[in-house]
Amino acid sequence: MKSLFGIFVLYQIFSIGATFGDHILITKYCEAKNIHIGTIFSCQNKRDNMKKIISLSTVGLRFLNVDISHLHNQNFPLDQLDQVLNRNHYHLAVIIDSGCIDYADFAIQDKKYFYETYHWLVPTTPQNLNNSLNFLQKSPLNINSDVNVAILNGEGTKWSILDVYNPASSHHGQFTVTKLGLCDETNGYQAKIAGNKYWSRKNMTGVQFKSAVVVPDPSIKLNDYLTSDKNRQLHSMHRFQSVTVNYCREMYNFSLEIQRTNSWGYLTPNGHFDGLVGLLERRLVDFGSSPLIYKLDRMPVIDYSYGNWVLRSTFIYRRPKIIEASYKIFLRPLSRTVWICIVLMMVLLMLFLKVVFSREKRLLQKRNLVDSSWSFLFLFTLGAFCQQGATCHPQLLSSRTLSIFVFLFCILTYQFYSASIVSYLLIDPPRKINNLKDLSDSNLRAGIEDILIDRNYFVQTTDPVAIELFNKKIKFSNNNSGFYEPWDGLDLVKQGGFAFHVETSTAYPIIEETFTNEEICELEEVQMYRTQPMHTNLQKNSPFREMMNYCMLHLVENGLMYRLRKYWDARKPMCIESAKKFTFNVGLKEFSSGLIVLSYGILISLGLLLREVIVHKKVYIKDLFRKKNAKNAVQPFTN
Repeated sequence: MKSLFGIFVLYQIFSIGATFGDHILITKYCEAKNIHIGTIFSCQNKRDNMKKIISLSTVGLRFLNVDISHLHNQNFPLDQLDQVLNRNHYHLAVIIDSGCIDYADFAIQDKKYFYETYHWLVPTTPQNLNNSLNFLQKSPLNINSDVNVAILNGEGTKWSILDVYNPASSHHGQFTVTKLGLCDETNGYQAKIAGNKYWSRKNMTGVQFKSAVVVPDPSIKLNDYLTSDKNRQLHSMHRFQSVTVNYCREMYNFSLEIQRTNSWGYLTPNGHFDGLVGLLERRLVDFGSSPLIYKLDRMPVIDYSYGNWVLRSTFIYRRPKIIEASYKIFLRPLSRTVWICIVLMMVLLMLFLKVVFSREKRLLQKRNLVDSSWSFLFLFTLGAFCQQGATCHPQLLSSRTLSIFVFLFCILTYQFYSASIVSYLLIDPPRKINNLKDLSDSNLRAGIEDILIDRNYFVQTTDPVAIELFNKKIKFSNNNSGFYEPWDGLDLVKQGGFAFHVETSTAYPIIEETFTNEEICELEEVQMYRTQPMHTNLQKNSPFREMMNYCMLHLVENGLMYRLRKYWDARKPMCIESAKKFTFNVGLKEFSSGLIVLSYGILISLGLLLREVIVHKKVYIKDLFRKKNAKNAVQPFTN
């Protein structure tokens, strides 16, 4: 086989000018397409090729000129075709001389060279027109092709431009030729498609595509699944995507043969995919009617199009009641600094009361009504803080004034303290679970919706927090025990103490139907993985990707996509604050500190009572012996 340099009579990159008959056409075509580089397939002799390149050196367009006259009855290797047409440029012009069309069969070996980035121009004459169209009819054209045929008019400087495409050549589409415009030296290339190419070609004449939809439940009938919107909270993403694909079917006038599969598509031990991705990989279907999320392992085998569904899954749970140590509940309203200030103030008050009451006791000895002992002053001050009222009646103006301000200070402190406890019971407790790590460390049980996306997530994730949560709360001796159907998982959430990871489009309608307003107001959410779009999916290097993109964006522009999302993707249940019912249940745990303090007080008082009884008994016995000894004592005789 001859080398590439042997096949190419001329392989040089020059600036192209104009000395041959179609130079005006090529120049105006490149200006209209905004292309600066390309490939010309011709069969002229070496001298003419050299003149062509040298004479077309004034416009600034770089082309590779390939002489194909020696390729008759030879197979042009596909790898060498790649070297010719893969130029590492986004857009490339491809010019084929109609006089060489019989030698150009090699150019139609791969359909990718007729995709959007390749702009084909076939200059021809009325005599060669049928030959040129026959060549193109055998080519793998599709709706995305950009192929123009330029017919030279009699004057020699004007061209009639034809637009040539096939909606889907591999699906027996109808070869279509339409008059597009004219080209001349004065007016340039006046042959552009009015509007968007896919809108102009939207009539695909009923070609049939194959598609597949994910139906997780094998008992569901496919037709009912696709046509009914009953219980639309179940498998919303698949049914939503099927609806959008049906809009595209009506817009482009193609038909669909739909089959079912039970999986999105995950790698199997043999290195291939199952489910929807496997069908696309083996080219058994053209595109999916269920959306897919981006996964790196899928990128080599499928193409992604517009992401029209937003997947949001989250852990949903009722806000756990924060149960602190009982003594903290009573200490919570005041900070440590405030408590220290109150204790110091009580000490100071006791000192001032000691001075005032002692002075009153000395001045009013005949009317002594005030006890100035330290134990009494402690009881007086503590009683004032506990709103017990006065236990004595000071007589002097100074002692009465101090007592009034002691009671005033104590009532202000008591009111603030009691109001803080009530407000603590009234307001919602602060949120303690703010991320996945907090959820993993909490005492909540957890479960996962039984869908393949979440099962596969735990298989492939490298997030250490997610792995820790799975091993701690999801994975048990029976691995299936941590996965639940949506109704079962949300019923456990309703009971409390349980966090359930579920798609919001599935969970929200169930919550609205089964939860009370108070329970809805208690719900909190923590995401395990980010919200992400799910995309329309097609075969790798599919010629219909941009077609589907245009259809989906058209739905976005006219508002249909928003309407469909609003209909199929449930809104978050609203918490009506004004309708909340406040119920407080103070349990024994919260009340236990009061009982503990009372118990300590009883024990201490009993201990002190026992000690007092013993001391009193000892004193009584001593007095008894003393009296007895005094009675039995010998009295001295006196006369």
